[in-house]
Amino acid sequence: MDYYDIDTILAEDQDVPCIFASDVIKLGHLNPLVSRKEIRKGTKISLPFWLVKELKSKGYITTETPKMFTESYRQALTADSTVVNLHDWNPYFFQFGMEFTKLVSVDNEEAIQMATSLLTAFGERYRRVMDISQNAMEEDTSTLTRNLDMLERKLFEAGHVADKEFSTWQRRNLDQIKMAVSMEVASGKKRKRGN
Repeated sequence: MDYYDIDTILAEDQDVPCIFASDVIKLGHLNPLVSRKEIRKGTKISLPFWLVKELKSKGYITTETPKMFTESYRQALTADSTVVNLHDWNPYFFQFGMEFTKLVSVDNEEAIQMATSLLTAFGERYRRVMDISQNAMEEDTSTLTRNLDMLERKLFEAGHVADKEFSTWQRRNLDQIKMAVSMEVASGKKRKRGN
């Protein structure tokens, strides 16, 4: 994941329910319901994913499955993934899901089921996203992308742009070839270097 990518930052800002495995001092401010300076063992709290990664790697917490990846949500996704409004579930559903499955143990049966569910749903939805992106030449795309998460919206936009460019090329509507060389270089003039 790219450090400066805004989508990565927003995907990692999703809350994850976790339980502290030991008493932790000087982190009491993470729990707004308590005025103590420490967090007691067994305290359940939701923290942003970027912080959960660090705390879990140090063994301070155990994670619980976020609501949108629980069994009931996976069943709804399995029933017909193409009609589910993933943007309402989580705007970064697939990106966050992939990162969360990396975080939880490989031996965890629920994590394996979650990863399988994500892969299957993405495959089914990908075909639909590409289909609607290439058949929406003059339509309002906001209604078509309403149910898509951010990754799917990027795929939709890429497919839509590619289809428009292909149609332009097919109709031979290319009026001019874009110049790759600046006019100064083409005329043989060299720019002077500043001292």
